[in-house]
Amino acid sequence: MQADGVLSMEANPTSFSSVKDLALGIVFGTEFLSPAVSNLYELSISKTFGASNFSLRYSPGYNKEFSLLKNQSVIGQDSSDVSLKTSLKYSETFAAGFSYKYSEHLSSGFTLHYFTENFSQDAIGAVFSDSSLTLIRENNTESMSFINFQFGGDYQFSDNYRVSMSGSNFIKIKNGSLSDINRSFEMKTPENIRIAFYAKPYDGLGANIVFETIRAFQISVQKEIQLFGLYSSLSCSYFGGLSSRGVQPSLSLRYGNLSADVTALLYTSQKQKTGSLNDLTSSGISSILNNKYCGNKAMLQLSYRLQTTQEKFVQFVDVSVTRAIFPMFSDLFLDAPFAIAKVVNISDKAVTVKPGSKIDKLNNEIVYSPSVVIAPKDTVSIPFYTAFPETYFSSKHELSFVTFSLITENADADDNLQKPLLINSSNAWDGEVGHLHYFVKKDFDYSSTAAKRILSKYKNTLDTTSSALLLFQQAKLLFNEIIPEMLYVADPVASNDRVQFPHETIDVKGGDCDDFSVCLASFYESIGIETAFVDYRGNDQSRHVNLLFNTGLHPSEAQLITRNDKKYFIRKDTAGEEKVWIPIETTERSNFTSAWEKGVEIFTNEALDNLGLVKGTVQIIEIY
Repeated sequence: MQADGVLSMEANPTSFSSVKDLALGIVFGTEFLSPAVSNLYELSISKTFGASNFSLRYSPGYNKEFSLLKNQSVIGQDSSDVSLKTSLKYSETFAAGFSYKYSEHLSSGFTLHYFTENFSQDAIGAVFSDSSLTLIRENNTESMSFINFQFGGDYQFSDNYRVSMSGSNFIKIKNGSLSDINRSFEMKTPENIRIAFYAKPYDGLGANIVFETIRAFQISVQKEIQLFGLYSSLSCSYFGGLSSRGVQPSLSLRYGNLSADVTALLYTSQKQKTGSLNDLTSSGISSILNNKYCGNKAMLQLSYRLQTTQEKFVQFVDVSVTRAIFPMFSDLFLDAPFAIAKVVNISDKAVTVKPGSKIDKLNNEIVYSPSVVIAPKDTVSIPFYTAFPETYFSSKHELSFVTFSLITENADADDNLQKPLLINSSNAWDGEVGHLHYFVKKDFDYSSTAAKRILSKYKNTLDTTSSALLLFQQAKLLFNEIIPEMLYVADPVASNDRVQFPHETIDVKGGDCDDFSVCLASFYESIGIETAFVDYRGNDQSRHVNLLFNTGLHPSEAQLITRNDKKYFIRKDTAGEEKVWIPIETTERSNFTSAWEKGVEIFTNEALDNLGLVKGTVQIIEIY
């Protein structure tokens, strides 16, 4: 609403650019005259196609009528008075608009308003007959229509600050003509430029200031409240112009797609209840609904926003893949994210986001990560986790891609983003000794079968071995059957990024320290011998891995295998009991005894004498 141009219902032609899809509206109004007058003011529809918006309004209640008596009357021959009237009617039949959003910051558009003016004036006519002269009242009617254009633009500096400018009445297309006497009753449409500043300095609190070149202004404050999914806004404006001043309180309620706005227009300046022809011809009116002859008003607007296209609440800013994909470490990715995304909430409400990802060639379906709540207009980091089927196997690296998605309350994803991704081969290893247990576990069935087959050849020997020495004897026999046949070779890719599965090491009869340690550990573990990797990290970034295994002997039984207390170490087993453990250097391939001695030498020197266990350059890593 606007009083003489201050509070027009389309203060900015781009105002309907905020409609994201389809909006329907209806407005009822009551003017508190004597008696009060209620009308259906308007029916409107607005539709957005991409960056373009089209708006149309039918306004049956946008009209104003005046009925005035001329300063004369005529007495007829029958002695009755004949009063002469002037009737004026102003109507705005419909309005249409278009706006275009160039970016998140800039939009512009125009509106056109179709007006009609009907003027009817009584006049005295004479009818002559054979014997007399008769005076009669005649009515002369004229009408004219015109289209008024308004252009404007809007620039949003940020979510909280915006400026708009519009110009109206610079283009006016008329249809029809009026006589000189009726031309003086035309609506006044002075050229006008309007500048508005909008600010939201605090969360939920906004203000705006409007200046117009027709010497009018408006100052408004607004408070937003959101409770139980119901969005409400309470605002109050003070406006002033050449002929009117007043306040405009307003209450808006919105739930989902349905909204209701109740607005009052209360004038503080003196309003004219009556006027003369001279008043209208001298000052006229520039607004149909709000002029100096109007009374206070109350309006109710109901609108419904139909989402035939999905509304987007969140979107990706970027995604960074932070962890290489090693298919062997499938369960590791359940606890550690492989990617971190920056996600922004572009809506004006808190949104719960369900992140999901799908790696081509690795995932059969989307893998969802824990949901995250994002505050309005906030940007957060969201971790993405994944999982792979244990049956996946590839002997080579594969170039793939991953599709990241953000699910909110919509049926489909709000946003999707694809990133290229390298899936390492199933033999790939990231160099972390703690991850070698995945290769031990992968071939567990094979190792168990092969170990039992080897030990079956020594059934008689094992049957006569004491129960205390059974694990030690089995470990010795397996080493002597497997390792001496091996040929030590460097990693095929000249680095530590590839590990053979136990069956591969047996088949090719060769490998390096990690291959031998994995193979022997898998055989030992498959028959119940506890093992641990020993990770040696040199100052020159060199790495070496060998093995510790649990003999099952209590410390008091250590003399059963050696009287040299430097050849074993006391450690707790998985049950928390102290047992005798001995180190094995798997690259010492001559026999078990030599491998034991070499393992003791390396462990004593690096882990104990050089304080490797204290400094962290030597680590003992449990396999299970």
